[in-house]
Amino acid sequence: MSNLDDLLNIREACELTGKSEMTIRKYLGLTKPPRASRLPNARKEIRPGESVSTWQIPVSDLFNAGLMKSLPESQATLEQPDTSEQVIKLQAEIDQLKLVIATLEQSNSDLRANLADLRLLLGRSIETKDTQETRAKRWRLFNR
Repeated sequence: MSNLDDLLNIREACELTGKSEMTIRKYLGLTKPPRASRLPNARKEIRPGESVSTWQIPVSDLFNAGLMKSLPESQATLEQPDTSEQVIKLQAEIDQLKLVIATLEQSNSDLRANLADLRLLLGRSIETKDTQETRAKRWRLFNR
């Protein structure tokens, strides 16, 4: 069958999807009035050995546009290619969030170390009022 990267003309796209030529043309935006194409990677080119330009429609565009209910049997195990700008943006955001997480984890570790140091210092140097009074009384008794 065809790969996801294969380019098809309108007739081949009709055969693969089971849709009419008018439907494929509508998805290409070839209607009056013209509409935005729902097949963004399709382009008009001259194939080698031909003199007339024809539409070259990627199989992945047909799948993404919902014209194919499932991948062809030979492509069922392949994943859909990640070529969209949204995927690139999301990957950049993930990388940025990983950096933020690493920074926060380091900050958390530093704060825990500081807290342990403070607890150690507080345990040695800060006394309650009752403790201070008791110590003062003992000091006075021994120094008489």
